[in-house]
Amino acid sequence: MAKNSESIRTSGANPIGKADGKNSGFTIEPGPYEAIVQGYVQSSRLGQLIVTIPDFSAPIPNTDQGIKSDQIVASYASPFFGTTYGSTTGLNPNTPVSAGQSYGFWFVPPDIGTTVLVIFAGGDIGKCYWFACAYNNPNHHMVPGIGRHVGGANGVGAPGDQISSYIGSNSVLPVVEADLADPALWGSTGLVSVQRYPHEYQTMVLAAQGLDRDPIRGAISSSSMREAPSNVYGISTPGRKATSSDQVSGDSEGVVFRTGGHSFVMDDGANGDSVTPAGTDQLIRLRTGGGHQILMNDTEHILYISSDSGRQWLEFSADGSINMYGFAGFNVRSEGPMNLHSDVGILMNAPVVEINGDQGIKITSAAAVSIGAGGAFTASAGGIASVTALGACNLAAGGIIGVSAKGLCNISGSLINLNGGFTGSPGIPAFAKTKPNYVASYDGKNWVADQKFVDSICTVVPGHEPWTRPGGSK
Repeated sequence: MAKNSESIRTSGANPIGKADGKNSGFTIEPGPYEAIVQGYVQSSRLGQLIVTIPDFSAPIPNTDQGIKSDQIVASYASPFFGTTYGSTTGLNPNTPVSAGQSYGFWFVPPDIGTTVLVIFAGGDIGKCYWFACAYNNPNHHMVPGIGRHVGGANGVGAPGDQISSYIGSNSVLPVVEADLADPALWGSTGLVSVQRYPHEYQTMVLAAQGLDRDPIRGAISSSSMREAPSNVYGISTPGRKATSSDQVSGDSEGVVFRTGGHSFVMDDGANGDSVTPAGTDQLIRLRTGGGHQILMNDTEHILYISSDSGRQWLEFSADGSINMYGFAGFNVRSEGPMNLHSDVGILMNAPVVEINGDQGIKITSAAAVSIGAGGAFTASAGGIASVTALGACNLAAGGIIGVSAKGLCNISGSLINLNGGFTGSPGIPAFAKTKPNYVASYDGKNWVADQKFVDSICTVVPGHEPWTRPGGSK
């Protein structure tokens, strides 16, 4: 089977000579026809497919050489494409601004074995175009979201040994398609409930992010097979070939297993059944094959953005809070003013807190100000240092107090009482710890929720997923 043609012809019987812009002289019914993808014309970079047409009972004559072939080269008829004026005519000189620009809609190619629709423009056998892919296969569960099994967890096949140790019994896994040879597929509910195995590559992506147990931010229910008519809209790319070696013996272009591609899902929400309640996953999600995602979920009232590693995420949560997590740091800079205001309180907790103001630092309070240290406390100034109070001003120590000056030292007051006045101590102000903050920890294979204690005065401490949201929110 020829799968790589050096021809630059737009289309026609394979093999075929170069195009001359004229009709081939061989006419045929225009179609459309169903065609089966057999391979690709790689050299042209035009999205051309090599196809066979089952409705043709006899080989087709080559328009240039008289050779008959059962293979047709079908060019891609895109819904939209263009190039700037003169860029393909040679009318303009070849300069950076006149050499030409292109734009358009590009979705090619479908895998070998896929059914496409082709036409012969004007009935000319040399002008074959493919313009659509036919859904004549019940295997489209992964379109467009590579989601969880819409028939429920009981329909998920046992994961392979290579991934089973990285997931848990409560993991919600993305699945691949069903086996067409399985008789159960053709039962009354088989298309939905028949067994499907986990998608191993995408499962490991979710496990690394800590989202393999999360049906909201991880494997969603958005599948074109969830209900009929479908409430799910969107598009997904094939994803890269999962292996560098041939997956089909003797056929370098045949692909059986891919890593899973990028997806854009618009879901109006489930109609509702015993597995997926009504309204579930009313959302828009943009997710890459590696795991970067932007999720806007109306059902859960969250906006969630995360990286492929899971080491950074941002969430606008249902309770009105904004939660952020950064594994390696959180850095902010502004060349203008930076304002931070809270109507309740600002809590900061860290092993070391440093504050520097090159032109000054001012701390004021309409009520008390407490500064305490469990160890040494030092206050110094390169100029004058003043401590004043409208009321009493107490200076106390459990040990020695030293007052010294290299110059004049003044002590004044309406009454100076030495050795017998102040006996109390204000003590060290207490910074009360909140209820314990727990976050997920990594045990060498899995991210496990609520295994690590964070000692903090902060009321909410985000962590790596799976993170338990405050108040039990999802």
